[in-house]
Amino acid sequence: MRMLLMVILIVVLLAAQSCVGAEPAKASGPVGFKIEKSTISRDDSVYECFPSLTRLDSGRIILVYRESDGHKVKTFCRIIVRTSDDNGKTFSDKHVLVEATHNGTHTQQYNCPKVQQLKDGRVLLICDRFPTPPGENAKDCLASHVLFWYSSDQAKTFSEPVDSGVRGIMPDEVVELPDGVWLLATQSINCDTGNLRQCVSRSKDGGKTWGDEIVVADKKGYKFCEASIIYVGGKLVCYLRENSGKGRPIYKCISADGGLTWAGPFTTQMDSGHRPVAHLTKSGKVMITYRYQIGGASPWAKNTFAYLESAESAIEKDRQKQNGIVLPLDHDRNHHSDGGYTGWVETAPGEFVVVNYIKDDAPKAQIREYRFTEKDF
Repeated sequence: MRMLLMVILIVVLLAAQSCVGAEPAKASGPVGFKIEKSTISRDDSVYECFPSLTRLDSGRIILVYRESDGHKVKTFCRIIVRTSDDNGKTFSDKHVLVEATHNGTHTQQYNCPKVQQLKDGRVLLICDRFPTPPGENAKDCLASHVLFWYSSDQAKTFSEPVDSGVRGIMPDEVVELPDGVWLLATQSINCDTGNLRQCVSRSKDGGKTWGDEIVVADKKGYKFCEASIIYVGGKLVCYLRENSGKGRPIYKCISADGGLTWAGPFTTQMDSGHRPVAHLTKSGKVMITYRYQIGGASPWAKNTFAYLESAESAIEKDRQKQNGIVLPLDHDRNHHSDGGYTGWVETAPGEFVVVNYIKDDAPKAQIREYRFTEKDF
């Protein structure tokens, strides 16, 4: 018995010695990425939606979004402006840029704002406005006005609204071309065919006057809208939502002459995509954030994605030659989900901040923020 106990003790000691200095076991498989999520604003008394984001040369971030009584405005809406001087960790109190209430017959709906910094340093805030009813699907192609607000003090104050003269809804940011031409995308209904089409307008005098609409995409059986345009590789790439409800991918059209003519539409690798928001990254790639919507009888607006592709892929027409990576950002658990309209900035090389509106655990909708890096792709 004593001999048996001694043998057991020796075995235990040897086993213990063999573990001294041994490296800990390494986890098998890849290390998972981590997206930092936080709530910028949640006010359960209003519907907070359609955010846009820009980062100024000074480092200040400007956030704009809409507050209203619902996704579809009925009785009131207002455009909110907030700023951050710590890369989006905290934001200033709400500043109401403009608001509208029901006047007994309709509400002048401020729809979907965008904000950016122009090359001359000014801040430009853009928003479409139309009477509701009839709303955004009005057959009157001139019913919607695109308004401009300017700021020369980093969004501390803004000018009175200026009617740009551009018509249509869902304006993109202004694209300033190397020759000084401004390009602005809007969507409208083709008054002759009833098709939902994507157009652009060009200005040679810094947005004071605009030429006639130029059609980017108008095709029977398709509903092209919600453009996001970038200038890359000497060409313009216009990413598009297709709104037929059939789960079609994001499309793109390409212009090699400053937006005067457009080739396409061509399919992208972003399947079932809505409302793309595209910008160049500091690494020279293209990142697009968008809503994933598979269509049919499936639930609405459950997921929000980011997609990263090379500049060469962005101007590639053949889908099989494109290359990109999809990164999931959020999932809406609400039974009546809604979200996926985004804005984003790059706060440092390869470090991104995205804003999104989402219902999830809110009764109406809230504004969320997501932080991740290019390495997370």
